[in-house]
Amino acid sequence: MRPGGSVWVWLTLGVCAALVLGAMTWLTRNVVGSERERAVAEARADLQERMRLALWRMDSAGTALIVEEGQRPVVETSEITPPAPGSPVKMRFELSENGSLSAREGEARLPQLRRLLRDSREGREMFTTLCGSLEISSVNWSANLKEPDEPPVPQQVPQQQGLAQQKDSEQAYYNAKERASRGRAVDNQVAKVAQGNNSNTKDGGQSLPAPRIVSSGRVLVDAGPPRPTWIGGEMFLLRKIVWEGAPPRGGRSIQGVWLDTVKLRKSLLAEIRDLLPAAKLVPATEAASDGLVLASFPWRLEAGTVPHALALPRPIAISLLAGWVAALLAIGAASLLVRGILRLSERRASFVSAVTHELRTPLTTFRLYSDMLEAGAVKEEKRGDYLRVLSREADRLSHLVENVLAFSRIERGSARAAVRETTVHDLLEPMRERFVSRLSAAALRLQMDLDDANGTLPLRVDGAAVEHILFNLIDNAAKYAAGGEPPEVTITIVRERSAIRIEVRDHGPGVAAGERKRIFRAFHKSARDAAETRPGVGLGLALSRRLARSLGGDLDYEDTVGGGACFILTLPTHRRS
Repeated sequence: MRPGGSVWVWLTLGVCAALVLGAMTWLTRNVVGSERERAVAEARADLQERMRLALWRMDSAGTALIVEEGQRPVVETSEITPPAPGSPVKMRFELSENGSLSAREGEARLPQLRRLLRDSREGREMFTTLCGSLEISSVNWSANLKEPDEPPVPQQVPQQQGLAQQKDSEQAYYNAKERASRGRAVDNQVAKVAQGNNSNTKDGGQSLPAPRIVSSGRVLVDAGPPRPTWIGGEMFLLRKIVWEGAPPRGGRSIQGVWLDTVKLRKSLLAEIRDLLPAAKLVPATEAASDGLVLASFPWRLEAGTVPHALALPRPIAISLLAGWVAALLAIGAASLLVRGILRLSERRASFVSAVTHELRTPLTTFRLYSDMLEAGAVKEEKRGDYLRVLSREADRLSHLVENVLAFSRIERGSARAAVRETTVHDLLEPMRERFVSRLSAAALRLQMDLDDANGTLPLRVDGAAVEHILFNLIDNAAKYAAGGEPPEVTITIVRERSAIRIEVRDHGPGVAAGERKRIFRAFHKSARDAAETRPGVGLGLALSRRLARSLGGDLDYEDTVGGGACFILTLPTHRRS
């Protein structure tokens, strides 16, 4: 492959991987977004249902309090029952149309109540409404609500305004007198009914409310339902009362219940603690269209934060996870495949260049020496040396071709083993002469003792494969250990429990630490490595390890003390029956 070809291959793979990951990211984002929208919609619906239930619960509790106050008998202020312990009621009071304020319990709160009714906008509006319904003037109502120890407030008004006020007061007196007269007429009507007169209707046929006689001789004409309202930031329950007669014992008045806002809020929120733990109630002073204001009390419900899970459903999460795993595995497999193809291409290129270099040298030697011998340019006494060089180069070429063909057969799976039963001595002794011949060319000698007890160990192996492995090790020793001290290569047999170890040890420079993982890799030498180091294409050790493993053994490298290289061939033993 061209030098820049691998760059384009990796760039193309990167673009494809980016497209796949981008598509998976887009898909995941859309799925997660859809599930999040669904979860948010479900959470919103759940929140609305919770709020609906919460409003219903709080309105039920609030309405019960209002109904309880509405069913309480209308009595004199002096006869009002004090609130029970723990009740949200602070005090009960009555405000008459002339501005007089009375209460039985909570006397210490009366000054504060007066200030609320006098100084707050809601208090002024309430009293103005009361006076308007009675058709009397409310100019001096704040003066009537003064504190007991406050001096009277002088009214500095023009003369004409004073005359108008006097006229209004006189008109109010006559109106009140007329209402008292109507009240007495109603009393007479009630008395007739009490005496057994069955005619209890007016001329129009409408029934009259039967008056109730309460303590101190006061007669109740009408009583409205309690209605909650805010006055100066405090919650009150107010209802209009109509007494027979004119003030101060008769006339119209407002009976109110001053509620403890904190206790009431806590009691209402306690009703919905399981639905909305973080809910709050805030005063509702204006009409709201969102439906979150209580029907019983003017409070607005704020739900707060309601935790809800946004986890993906298990089937969708598993599908997305499987998709991502498949995409990543596909990208990883493609990367490994491309890397393997590129490495194979590089190794083939290295093999071709290394083999070309290995073939060029002996072929050049053949051509040069054959031309010199043919031309008679070599003296008679030198011809033997030339012929030995040619024979050595021929052996070198033969060994190279043999390794390549053997490796090719193993790669294709067509290698056939001729397994036979033998002993260590019978296996290695016939190889001695070939080993000695190869080492002698590098000025090395062979040390191999096969006469001890280990020489009789039985083996069942392919002798040709073992010879090929050991000759590759001897050939490497001749290439790299020449000039070592002592100049020898030792083959040692070591017996193990179920195998034997054949150790081939030399005294050369050994194998560098950075090369120990590469030496068993096929075609690890490039043309430059073959030119700068010893001859070879880097195929012998890879072939030898594969042959050893095909025999059920292995081939490893081991460091030696004092330098040198040690290759260990492990073969399984064969026990005779």
